[in-house]
Amino acid sequence: MSEKRLYIFDFDGTISYTGDDIATSLNVVRKNYGLLPLETDEVLKYVGYGARFLIENVLTVPGVSVDEILLAYKEAYFDHCTDTSIPYPGLPGTLSLLTKRGDTVSLFTNKPLKITEKTLAFFGIRDVFTSVYCPENLAKRKPDPEGIRRCMEDAGIPPERTVMVGDSKADIDAGRAAGVKTCGCLYGMGERQKLIDAGPDFLIEDIKDIANIEI
Repeated sequence: MSEKRLYIFDFDGTISYTGDDIATSLNVVRKNYGLLPLETDEVLKYVGYGARFLIENVLTVPGVSVDEILLAYKEAYFDHCTDTSIPYPGLPGTLSLLTKRGDTVSLFTNKPLKITEKTLAFFGIRDVFTSVYCPENLAKRKPDPEGIRRCMEDAGIPPERTVMVGDSKADIDAGRAAGVKTCGCLYGMGERQKLIDAGPDFLIEDIKDIANIEI
């Protein structure tokens, strides 16, 4: 059995704090529909389960379809996704350390694909990830484990050598459903206690700590 490991990362709140850009984009659309802006903390309560879930909870307009609002939000977010978002301190070095020692890193996120690709390129880390899975190239999104299974197939690495790394219950639930180890990022955007209660195998306070997890 291969001793190489696979680290599958979530995006928002795991490799980058993106909350302000998400809130900015959402509020651009809210303003267009005559709605008052929301504080970032209120928006973050609904981040982690995909853009549609976010819209359904914080941006419904009578007589306007969710699909129409979702499209407007994605367009606004594409324009604003790199306004303030930067990698968490230590992330680039951590990814480099993992790959240099022979491990594989992949990305599984509920973030829209175009926005994910644009932001990764802006960060200068797109080529580090062997696989990038988003709602547009999967049949199901987190907490469904399809993306994790696809990442393992691409890397040729089994579940017992794989860890799903994320800051939300959705990440932990997906990892558990896929039969892999799970790591909760307490520094992220998700609600801290909900993440702890989800029961990940590991908890870290700093992204650099991921390199010390033994699987």
